[in-house]
Amino acid sequence: MTLPLLYIRTKQLQKEVNGLGLYLILLIPLAAFLIFASFKIFQKGESAYYLVSLLLAICISIQYYRKDKSFVYKHIKSPHLQLFSEYAALTFPFSITCIITKYWFCFPLLLFMLFFVPFFQFRISQKVVLKKLSAIIPASDFEWLSGVRKNYIAVIGLYSLALAFSWFRILPLFLLWFLTVVISSFYTEYESLQILREQAKSPRNYLLFKLKKSTIYILLLYLPVIIINSIFNSEYLLINLLFIPVQIAILHYAITLKYTSYKPNKSQPGNNIPLAIVSISSALPYFLPIPAILSFVYFYKAAKNLKNYLND
Repeated sequence: MTLPLLYIRTKQLQKEVNGLGLYLILLIPLAAFLIFASFKIFQKGESAYYLVSLLLAICISIQYYRKDKSFVYKHIKSPHLQLFSEYAALTFPFSITCIITKYWFCFPLLLFMLFFVPFFQFRISQKVVLKKLSAIIPASDFEWLSGVRKNYIAVIGLYSLALAFSWFRILPLFLLWFLTVVISSFYTEYESLQILREQAKSPRNYLLFKLKKSTIYILLLYLPVIIINSIFNSEYLLINLLFIPVQIAILHYAITLKYTSYKPNKSQPGNNIPLAIVSISSALPYFLPIPAILSFVYFYKAAKNLKNYLND
């Protein structure tokens, strides 16, 4: 049986990789590190089950949010097998590393669980949720307003777990980092020209306004978790102090990346790959400065691009 969906994804990935340019410098060592890290995790007893759970959760999340489900189930032959092959291929580079460890059975175990994911035909409700959210988040912060409404399950779920386990050592930081990745996705769609011009700001002031508001939201959300975690785990104080600036830098990068290629009423899914690369790389010590450096570089590129739409 042919696997057209997997073939299409492969071609799309090749196209995206060809367009990454200098980001490949980050992508190649990052991919190698993650694969090696997976192998090391599979050697560490119960940690192997956490990794399997994470890979499964990622695929379930993709299944829930993917926008092509209706097309796949209606127009592609054997849609469940097609989707399963896609998820199996996505997790393969990481899960296959367990084969040469004593936890080799995690590989068939993950495949067994992935087989059932396509049978859950999640439907994203079209009705407006969290209607009173606009009383907390103003319309000027439309990315957060619409982003939280679209991803309220992930946002509320991740933050609630981080807060509930805030006294644990590393777990709450991992959950907040994952939440940062979700929040960064709020900035992959471009607003209309009318909304852009509504605040009548210069390009530089408009960008500074966006960066300032995102910083405030991150501080309000993350500080309670970080403070509690620092009280219970004082030995990780330095890590906690570095964590929030890094998350802010990731979000600043997402904002500046958006406006570097801004075009009214468009979406830019191509930004997802460099954004994902930078977000994942920020979890590694040697790559911590990358989001801040790129935010600084892209700020000036974004301001230059916005001059085409805003009066300086």
